[in-house]
Amino acid sequence: MGLLDRLRGERKDAAEVLAGTLASDARTMRTTLSSLQVERSGAGSGPADPDLRSLVRDVLEGEVVAPTADVRFLISAGTDADAFYSSEIQPNWEGLDENARAAKLDGFMEVARMADASPDALPREMVATVRTKTLVLAWVFDEVHGYLGQIESGGTS
Repeated sequence: MGLLDRLRGERKDAAEVLAGTLASDARTMRTTLSSLQVERSGAGSGPADPDLRSLVRDVLEGEVVAPTADVRFLISAGTDADAFYSSEIQPNWEGLDENARAAKLDGFMEVARMADASPDALPREMVATVRTKTLVLAWVFDEVHGYLGQIESGGTS
């Protein structure tokens, strides 16, 4: 929203508000997903692979405060959490090895960064979908393949 719009008290509706950048949204998405994961795994229990379907469901069905403007947009657009998971997350995670997951994630990050550089170049729904998918996949990649995830699970490689 521009300065004149704010001075006039004019507001854009949720569909028109541009999201933050991928970098600015990464922290809040990580905090939200990590908190949900800790809550699910319970204190004192062993490490568990994240249940991405239920995490995505909680985020997109409003079980937690929407961590990003993109998530708020997807919720306001009536995005079905299970459909989002099935079409955007599952084929880019399940059944893939670490290298294939990394390659997919690298491609999504490139598109998300292009959207950051030219926010009006892609439809708003596409930007929200790509950024949300990228942040969810980046988080789970760190959880499963990152050093802390490996240490926690007792892995050495």
